[in-house]
Amino acid sequence: MRSLRLLLPLVLALVPGAFLPARALAVGEAGFAFLKVGVGARAMGMGSAYVAEAGDPTAVYWNPAGLAGLDRTQITFMHSEWIQDFRQDFAAVAAPAFRDGAGGFAVGISTFYADEFERRSDTGALLGHFGFNDIIATGSVAYPLSSSLTGGLSAKFIREMIDQEVASSVAFDLGARLAVPRTSLVLAGALQSLGSKPTFVSESFDLPTMLRLGASQRWGVEGWSSDARLTAEYRETKGEDSKFHLGGEWLYKGTAALRAGYKFGYDEESATFGLGLVGSRFSFDYALVPLSADLGTTHFFSLTASL
Repeated sequence: MRSLRLLLPLVLALVPGAFLPARALAVGEAGFAFLKVGVGARAMGMGSAYVAEAGDPTAVYWNPAGLAGLDRTQITFMHSEWIQDFRQDFAAVAAPAFRDGAGGFAVGISTFYADEFERRSDTGALLGHFGFNDIIATGSVAYPLSSSLTGGLSAKFIREMIDQEVASSVAFDLGARLAVPRTSLVLAGALQSLGSKPTFVSESFDLPTMLRLGASQRWGVEGWSSDARLTAEYRETKGEDSKFHLGGEWLYKGTAALRAGYKFGYDEESATFGLGLVGSRFSFDYALVPLSADLGTTHFFSLTASL
């Protein structure tokens, strides 16, 4: 795997923590780290503190329990531009489920990829080119367990390909969402990436199982005809230190939003920023996430349509 040995130092320098094939893992670490790369420009602009806020098609990633509140079909598309031509695409469709109108379901697909890399020998001679891509295909369902509590389940197929080598796995996510009665406070949690060990070349490794616990609070600002939201999320991931995320959103007259967030416990990320334009059937969202160590900035673009 000469090509893999050449690729890993480049990847680790350009996109720290975005993904780690098995041969780069230390004992006890988890692989398939691209499972931790979030989706949706609104969520990314709010510091990825979204486990309690997700109620759109991106809930297939953040928390499937959020799908239970859907009242109509929605479709979301997202594209992100990372540094050095690394890119991410996401698409999902979500709809109300069951004859009584309760619950919801969704399907989504996410890809993380880059342009081709050069394959060189130990002496530096050009031998050709190769690429990589990561794919996650997800199906989710949610159902109300009571008047204020909903639960959700996701099943996902995961595949990573580098050159001609492929690793794959099937995993599951569990989610819950509680709307605290007589308040606008929402509490939520999700346990993600529970599944079998994939094998890359000849080495097996664990999935990056993740626990998310979060809250979302909304306030109406009558004098400004606005809504303000504050979100928070605590995150534990296998093989990593715990992380904490904060996010905020100011929605003016239901049509224009300003967002910001902050991530605690990361080496390359901290502040995030975003904006949104909301219409009766379409909404557009943008997020900007600066990276430290002169790595540049990532940009996220999302379009959501309500049918």
